Amino acid sequence: MNVNEKGQIGLIETIRDLTKKGYECFLPMHDYSPIDLIVTDTNFNTYKIQVKYRTEFRNHIEVGLHSVVNGKRIPVDLLAIDGWAIYCPEVDTVVYINKKEVDTTKRSLTFRLTEGSNTLGKNQQKRKLYSDFTNGWLSSVDDIASGQGGNAVDC
Repeated sequence: MNVNEKGQIGLIETIRDLTKKGYECFLPMHDYSPIDLIVTDTNFNTYKIQVKYRTEFRNHIEVGLHSVVNGKRIPVDLLAIDGWAIYCPEVDTVVYINKKEVDTTKRSLTFRLTEGSNTLGKNQQKRKLYSDFTNGWLSSVDDIASGQGGNAVDC
């Protein structure tokens, strides 16, 4: 599969997941926007999502904080999006990450699909990434850190 096919699969799976959960999904009219999907909830709150298709490598998923356009690396415009929907084909799950939870000083975001075997250092915080758009995306960082919500994928 080429990158365009993978991107389309990620987009289709994200739309399928959100539609099943009661959200309405809208697509931009062109392909050069940092926004891949616009989502509204029942209260007409709007969310701008960048969709990624990522396979695991050594039980990790890595998402670069950039896009490649015409072979050139371009940083993600964090003012244009609210976060990411990441489709993981190995577990057939879409993980939603709010941009507020991302360390923008890094070049990429990495998370685990299962809990690691090592204990966390004292400066590390155990977090959960959610496959439930409502409980994960809309929760505050404190809610996510405390494990409130549902359908979590440990990282």
